[in-house]
Amino acid sequence: MEGMEQCRNEFEKRDHANAVWSLQSQDPNVLYRNERDLLYYSIRNGWLDIAKDLITNYHFDPKKYYKGDSYLYIAAKANQIDIVEYLIKEHGCDPMMGTRYNRKVPILHYAAREGLLNVLKCMVMNINGHIMDEQIYDAKGRTVLCCAVKHTDVVKFLINECNCDIMSPDKYGVPFLHHVASKGLLDVLKCMVMNINGHIMDERYCDKNGQTILHLALKHIDVVKYLINECNCDIMSPDKYGVPFLHYVASEGLLDVLKCMVMNINGHIMDEQYRDKNGRTILHLALKHIDVVKYLINECNCDIMFSDKYGIPFLHYVASEGLLDVLKCMVMNINSHIMDEQYCDNTGRTILHLAVKHIDIVNYLINECNCDIMSHASERILDVLKCM
Repeated sequence: MEGMEQCRNEFEKRDHANAVWSLQSQDPNVLYRNERDLLYYSIRNGWLDIAKDLITNYHFDPKKYYKGDSYLYIAAKANQIDIVEYLIKEHGCDPMMGTRYNRKVPILHYAAREGLLNVLKCMVMNINGHIMDEQIYDAKGRTVLCCAVKHTDVVKFLINECNCDIMSPDKYGVPFLHHVASKGLLDVLKCMVMNINGHIMDERYCDKNGQTILHLALKHIDVVKYLINECNCDIMSPDKYGVPFLHYVASEGLLDVLKCMVMNINGHIMDEQYRDKNGRTILHLALKHIDVVKYLINECNCDIMFSDKYGIPFLHYVASEGLLDVLKCMVMNINSHIMDEQYCDNTGRTILHLAVKHIDIVNYLINECNCDIMSHASERILDVLKCM
């Protein structure tokens, strides 16, 4: 036992010469039972010759687990390429085996996630050539590409050398391309665009909800700019519910993203063509974001009387929602402080009728905008009088 302890100490100290010398005096039929740490230390230290000796002559089993970790995982984690290759080629260790005894994360996916390109290359050379097809999923349904998402060099290798499909979805139906866009990984995205239909990101690049890559990149202005300017992405491409990307931007109040797009569509004009399937304009969707509303009115010439398919103008939405700050913003841009009869919806209701439940707006419209409380639709004016 004393000799075994001395042997283990040499391994722990990374003293290769003394480790080789002390190993020679050990009993092959006893050592692997009492000193299981030795194969771990030899792999960690990058001692391929000693690892081979332990496995071949001292009966250590490379397919077993050491304190819950597989030996192939230990070699990959330590970035010991030659040992990884040896374990796969000579002993059939499977890169798709779990990193730990009770975990189903394949070692292949671990290497991709950690950006261990050389380890990954070594594994790929030994599993089905250079093909990483649909069978290579982890327990969560993620492809090796999904796991490599933050490592551009690994992504390039998987796409260019392994023919990985950027549209392969995870178990939730989300393609890898969309993962990249949603995380705002511009460099990775550029890498992929060079490999799919030139610079065209067309309608076929949708997820199961019909969302395009633009929809997923919503909050990353650098990615949005790239997709619009370099990839010709259409800002009016709708999801499966008929909501265009432009309208998502407005409803989220993303002014910087909106400005980026306005520069690319008909100058500074947001006209009638930019409607969703309910006839709502971008103004309707920006309703609760005063900075976006100001920009659309002042810079994009948006008409506050544009109505949806039910004939309700944007101005009336603002009044009915009780958005006083938004209303004040608009009043400064329409006929000074006069809200006269032209501002009626298709049933003849004025803005005052729509604001009936919001006393602050009613006060503002009467006192600052000269609204006439005796205008038609008198059954509603009675409600106005009650709240005054």
